[in-house]
Amino acid sequence: MKISHISVTLFILLFFNSCIGIKDLKYLQPSEDLQLNEYGLIPVVYENYRIKKDDILAMTLITTDQNAAKFLASENTTRFKGGITGNDNSLRMTGLIVDPNGYISIYGLGEFYVYGLTLREVTELVQNKLNEVLYNEGKAEVRMNLGAIRYYMIGEIGAPGEKLEQSNRVDLLQAIAKSGDLTRFADRRHIRIIREYPEGKKNIVLDVTREDIMNSPYFYLQSGDQIIIDPLKEKISGLGGGTTIGDVTQFLSVGIQAITTYLFFKTL
Repeated sequence: MKISHISVTLFILLFFNSCIGIKDLKYLQPSEDLQLNEYGLIPVVYENYRIKKDDILAMTLITTDQNAAKFLASENTTRFKGGITGNDNSLRMTGLIVDPNGYISIYGLGEFYVYGLTLREVTELVQNKLNEVLYNEGKAEVRMNLGAIRYYMIGEIGAPGEKLEQSNRVDLLQAIAKSGDLTRFADRRHIRIIREYPEGKKNIVLDVTREDIMNSPYFYLQSGDQIIIDPLKEKISGLGGGTTIGDVTQFLSVGIQAITTYLFFKTL
């Protein structure tokens, strides 16, 4: 009987050690490392985006000059617009695509090498050329933005795949929400982001169970990011599925019956 009690105790300890705890599932848990500004708010910190190949840029030109307006009246009005809606195909029809060599082509202005530049630098580049064409600085103002942010969700997520967000900024939690949330087996403490730079790729690890993740410059996604959500070790080992009271009761009942049956036949 003593052996039976020891076996049952060891079995229960092993089972509960393999269960997924609430701390492994809860987002943005309090952290002493969270940094606030002088207003008691979390400051917005993000990396300055640098243009990549195959990016889609949106160009808006504001002017009251009739000659500048005529300049936009032909092909350019169908190639870039201020408001872009629709899917990837419509974006490619109305946006400026960065080609494999890092160039964009703007009708009437020529080609511009933009790979690795910031949006501000691209804006200045196009603005200077436009001033030359119009022979008068100040006749028109150029505004360059990303047509969309493209990212990829992989692993323990409700709806994995390629995502296209028609916005200039999206954070990691928004991306998770738009992808159907993480599964209960997702390792929330070790979410990887593969980010491309002109110099190469970087592997970034974030923990969404800590609220100080919002202080990270990597909290906001960039176009081309690959978000990889690995499974917890409990799923890999085949344990950890008993997260409900019914699962726990059934699992323990079957286990105790198996141990009791084994000990009964062993004593015969």
